[in-house]
Amino acid sequence: MINDYLSLSSRAGFNKSLAHFRMVTEIVRQMNQGGNLAEIIDALEKQKGVEKSQIAPILNAVVIDRMGYASRSFNLPVDVQEFGAICGELQKWSRLEFVIAYHHPQLGISLINPKLQAHWDTIQELSGDELVVLYVKALSEADQKLEPEALNALHDLLIGRSVNGTAKFGGSAKPKQPAAAPAPAAPVTASPAAAPRAAALTTPMAPPPPPASPRPSGEEAEPEPAAPAPAAARSSGGKVRMTPKYSVQVSNELFHNGNVEAWKNIVESYKTKYPGLEVHIFHDGQKVNNINALFKWGKVKHGDVIVFCVSGEEFKGVAKLQRYLYEGASIRFENFLKKDVNKVLNLF
Repeated sequence: MINDYLSLSSRAGFNKSLAHFRMVTEIVRQMNQGGNLAEIIDALEKQKGVEKSQIAPILNAVVIDRMGYASRSFNLPVDVQEFGAICGELQKWSRLEFVIAYHHPQLGISLINPKLQAHWDTIQELSGDELVVLYVKALSEADQKLEPEALNALHDLLIGRSVNGTAKFGGSAKPKQPAAAPAPAAPVTASPAAAPRAAALTTPMAPPPPPASPRPSGEEAEPEPAAPAPAAARSSGGKVRMTPKYSVQVSNELFHNGNVEAWKNIVESYKTKYPGLEVHIFHDGQKVNNINALFKWGKVKHGDVIVFCVSGEEFKGVAKLQRYLYEGASIRFENFLKKDVNKVLNLF
């Protein structure tokens, strides 16, 4: 028989649970004062005041069990990349409060207030076939009958259908004013807890300049000029997010085993230099979990496009990474094969 209280049997487990309960209590208080759960969690993530694994339990405990939001879940039939019209329409629906939970295959669960363009800008896109859960709550008990209709209307907006008769979602009900996000709950320990530090502004880097030859192993690194970030990708804080997807065109006659080994060495060098960042590779619309899978004679040919993006808190070296990956997919791939055994190329 599983003991539900086993985690409370140690001081560390008890303190961790207590800190979680205190944070949830504060979140509920802020929401009762008009805060949106997605905004509160977003602020806590930026302060590193909440772990990714806590978000789903908080969502269920607060939005479903405590506040009784209506919900609808579905898998997106298509990719969604344009959110301006959706955000503009939702801002008119002043009688209702919304939270969207997007289950990202690499980043995990992300909460979105669909009335805030900044939240859409951080997400950048919703990928087809991924799970999306919509939550809605009427601000007045008299408007609860609108919740199922609002869920259906928001679903149609997300999949690209036109919606009509949405004027009833706006009107005289006063929109809730967002409250300040709660401070992260400090663990109960013998020593005072350190206050969370605000993380530095992080921006995904813009597409790099034309490809250049890589720096030989061991050569002193040259400073890389900063590239301006796309406006839609700017966001501050320490929450994990993802850069836009960048394209790398194969210029070799085939993306053969030499190109694959070059890419493996480049990615290994990048992740060694920036251990907090993860490189994600896609081909033909599918995630490539093992770069070796790209090597199949004739599978990836001259002119084909391989896509990559980077996830993490503070993006670095992305322009140089794209430049090297381009070189690794060309006839110059051998430049990235020259390294000592059991050593990592010094590229970044």
